[in-house]
Amino acid sequence: MALGDKSVYSPLTTLKNLFRRPVTIKYPKQILRVFPKDGVSPTYRGLHTNDLDKCVGCAACKRICPFDAITMKVVGKNEQGREIKKPVVDYGRCSFCAFCVDVCPTNSLKMSRHYIYKIKTVMSMSAKDEVEYVKEKFKIMPDESLGDDIGYNTGKSKKVLG
Repeated sequence: MALGDKSVYSPLTTLKNLFRRPVTIKYPKQILRVFPKDGVSPTYRGLHTNDLDKCVGCAACKRICPFDAITMKVVGKNEQGREIKKPVVDYGRCSFCAFCVDVCPTNSLKMSRHYIYKIKTVMSMSAKDEVEYVKEKFKIMPDESLGDDIGYNTGKSKKVLG
C-alpha cells in the first residue's frame, strides 16, 4: 500500500476515536494540570522579573543579549553622585533565550511564567501613531511585579565579590 492510499480499516478507526475525549484543553477556561504548579512548565521562560534591590546595574545582561533587546535606563543617582542604571527589556526584540538571566552576577534577573502582555490602544489613533505607541509600550523595566510566579532561573547561588 502506497503512502496516501486509504485502508479498509479507516471507518473503524474513525468510530474507535469518535467517543474519546480530546487531548487538547480550552485555555483559558481550563487550567493545564500536568506539572507540580498549575499552568505552563515550571521552568517556562516568560516575561522578565528583576529584584531592583539586588540589581547593581552592571549591564552584563545588556552586553550578552544577542538581539540588543536590553538597554540601561538611568533611574537616579546614589550618594556619590553616580548614576543608578536598571535594565529595560524591549519585548519586540527579545527572543526569551534567558542569556541575561544566566549571566546576571547578583541573580536578581529571572524569568516569570507570565506570558500574556496586553496593550490597550485608543480607537481614534491613526495607524502610524498606534505603531509608535505599541513600540514604546513593549519596552518595560522588569521589576518585582511578576516575581510571584518565577519560571526560569539559573538555580545557582552566586557569590558577588568574594
